[in-house]
Amino acid sequence: MAGGELNTSAGGIHPGKPVIWPTGKSSSSSSSSAPVSSAPTTQTSGGVKTGAPAQTAPTAPAKPADTAAPAKPTPAAPAPSVARPLTIEDIRAHLLKINVPDTDFNMKLASLMIKDGLELSSANMVKLLSMLGGTNKSLSLQEAAIMMLMKGMDDPKALESLGKFFSENPQMASQMAALQESMMALTTALGVSQGLLDPALVTQLGALMAQFDESLKMLNENYQFSGNNSVDANGMMNAMKSLKALLEGVQGKAQVSDSAEAQILQASLNETLNRTNQMIENLVAQGVLSQKGREEANFIYQQVPNSEAKTPQNMEIVVKREGAGEQSGVDYENTQVVMSLQTTNLGKMVCSIIVRGKKVYVIFVFNEKDYGDEARAMISKEFGNLQKNLADKSFVVTGYQVKVDPAMCAVRPYLISMLPTLEAQLRKIDLEA
Repeated sequence: MAGGELNTSAGGIHPGKPVIWPTGKSSSSSSSSAPVSSAPTTQTSGGVKTGAPAQTAPTAPAKPADTAAPAKPTPAAPAPSVARPLTIEDIRAHLLKINVPDTDFNMKLASLMIKDGLELSSANMVKLLSMLGGTNKSLSLQEAAIMMLMKGMDDPKALESLGKFFSENPQMASQMAALQESMMALTTALGVSQGLLDPALVTQLGALMAQFDESLKMLNENYQFSGNNSVDANGMMNAMKSLKALLEGVQGKAQVSDSAEAQILQASLNETLNRTNQMIENLVAQGVLSQKGREEANFIYQQVPNSEAKTPQNMEIVVKREGAGEQSGVDYENTQVVMSLQTTNLGKMVCSIIVRGKKVYVIFVFNEKDYGDEARAMISKEFGNLQKNLADKSFVVTGYQVKVDPAMCAVRPYLISMLPTLEAQLRKIDLEA
């Protein structure tokens, strides 16, 4: 086997563009060709879809025998090419070739890099190992480091926040509810903290806490994706930073005591401060994910509290940008929008909206098989309304699919490429077979 087949211009293994915007089936085509025109046999399709019929090249008329050109020598057949899976041993050999030790950790990190679409080069390995230095090197931190490298970022605090985000899957709606609950407990603790704080300060703090509580309620109701391709997260972040500064100031002013009142006050302060920090870390992670970067990882991500839900729940939104780098933006006529939410009657649902020109194709993915038939019936019933609503905005809905796929019924696969096995995505040619 020729070792050169593994190299790219930058000296590393690269599987090509990963399936950042998966449609539930393996595909090596670009995002512009995909799910709009074809569907797996396991899916239920709705609406009307048309495909261009197969065309045959016109046949040239045969030349008369007396004018036929002399026969040309038959060229030698090319050497046979055999595709085979890329193995762990291939990765090990490549690591050694680029002077990276083939330790167990480096092998796993290299496999993760390839799976997530990051070129396995010496430079990228050095950057990742440097970013992970001083951490516990957990899988979530490795994925976070790969994502940040694809975004062109290298910040330890941001890495920590994004790693927590990947490992804990925090939900902003429930975080906001928990913060409001801890603020109520803190307000009660301030009321019984006689002698621990200046009475005038306690009065002012009570008024400020009430204002913060009201602000959180308004943010929960009004915090949503804006109409100009960006998310107005500044108000939320500024509110959280202000609250954190206030709480830290109160901690510095409170008297240290072994009394029950002092312990209750300190516990309430710590709990509220902890809840505030969790909100800030979540917002930081969302900001990192929304940074412009390489085309494979260039999207806007936001959690939005679902105001229609009876209990605190999120709606997660991902919007793909066109191109890469600082000049990239959302192309309204060539993008994909993914929304994930918990429905009342059908459980978890991911809605993937693919836009090509003024044509729209929609894929509904559900988590539970029990909801499959019910979901198909409900969506079929409401499909006319969907077509009408989008037609009012000059878009034509060409069709839809309803699928049951627990692995794809989440936003995470759209943030980091999810592939069942390394072999399912990667192939190389063995010219010596």
